[in-house]
Amino acid sequence: MRGDQHVSLSLATAALLIAPWATTIDPAAIAVLLFGVFVGSLAPDADAVDAAIFNGRIAGAKGKRGQVVNGFAVLLPIFGYTIRYLIYYPLSLVFMLILRKSYRHRHRGLLHSFSGVGLTTLALSGYLALILTWLGSSLALLPAFGCAFFAGCILHLVEDTCTPAGVAWLYPFSRRRVAGRVRTQGAFEVRPAAFGIVLVIAAAGMFIAPFVTAIPVKELGSLALVAAPVLWLVFMLVSRVRPERRR
Repeated sequence: MRGDQHVSLSLATAALLIAPWATTIDPAAIAVLLFGVFVGSLAPDADAVDAAIFNGRIAGAKGKRGQVVNGFAVLLPIFGYTIRYLIYYPLSLVFMLILRKSYRHRHRGLLHSFSGVGLTTLALSGYLALILTWLGSSLALLPAFGCAFFAGCILHLVEDTCTPAGVAWLYPFSRRRVAGRVRTQGAFEVRPAAFGIVLVIAAAGMFIAPFVTAIPVKELGSLALVAAPVLWLVFMLVSRVRPERRR
C-alpha cells in the first residue's frame, strides 16, 4: 500500500484501541503511543530506497490532517536511516551468514516478516534507551513507544497482506506469501479509504461512549480489543474479492 494509506489505517486502528481510555491515560503516553504507531506503520519499507519513511513528508496526506501528520513526518528520516543502516543491514548480514544462499536482500523480505519487525523493534528500542540514558532522560515511556512501534509494523504487514504482492510472514525461514487483491495504485480502488472511514467512525463511537452510556471504560476497552481484529478480518476477507472494472 501507499505510505499515506499505511499511516491512515494504522493510526485509525490505534485510535480505536486507545479511544475508550482517552480520559484515563496521560496525554503524553497517548502522544507516544500514536507516534510509535506512526513510525512503525512506515518502518518495514526501510528496505526500499524510495520509501516514504525517508522523505520527511507523507505524499497524499492533505488538509489539516495532512499538516499535522507532515509536521511529525520531518522526524521520519532519522528513524528510516537508522533502521536501514544500523538494524536492517546488520540483521541481513547475520541471516546471510546463518542461512547462506537461502537469504538475500529484497523488498518485502526480512523487514516484512514477523521475525524481522520483532528484532527491529528490540534493536531500535535498545538504541533509544542508550540515547535517552546518555541525555539523562527518563525511560518510563520507552516501553510504550516500543509496543506501539511493533504494533505499527504488524499493521503495516497486515495491510500489505491485502495486496497482490502479499507478505511472507515467516521469511526468511519460509517464502510462502499471503496476498489479497487490493491494488492501491489503481484509479478505482476504494476499499482502503472506505475501511479507514469505518475505523474512524468506530474510534469516534468508542471515544463518545463513556460520556453517553453507563458502560464502564474497562468493558469498552475490552470491546475495542475485540472490534479491531474483527474489523480487520472482515477487511482482509473483502480484500480477496476482485473488484469489478468500470466500463
